[in-house]
Amino acid sequence: MFDRLNKHHIGIIITENQKVQIESIYNKEFITDTIQGTRVLFLKEPSKSLLLEYIVQEGRAKNLQLGFGHICYSVENKKLLLEVESYIKLNKLGYPVTKLDKSGSKECNWIKFFFIKNFGLIELNVEDIFV
Repeated sequence: MFDRLNKHHIGIIITENQKVQIESIYNKEFITDTIQGTRVLFLKEPSKSLLLEYIVQEGRAKNLQLGFGHICYSVENKKLLLEVESYIKLNKLGYPVTKLDKSGSKECNWIKFFFIKNFGLIELNVEDIFV
């Protein structure tokens, strides 16, 4: 199922010191993401095909290890979201961590996090919730 979805971004957990360095290097400021309860910054690096979401190790991310935090998949609409949720539930792959909510960043739309067994967190970025 997940191989049919396009990857939207990769979340990377960083320290406060790394945040300061990233802001200095890229001359951009982190924003507060109220869903994750942390500060984030999305960057498109020339050598990467995906967006990178830098997430400060605080809020919901305070107990996560530094480095890879999650992968986010694009989901076209709410109908496909329901199919993915059903797939996760029927195959006992994991469980939802958050409810569907409007993202605090302009790079994402409506998002929902899941914990997937033997993998970790994934995020689903729903492009259109009205379809």
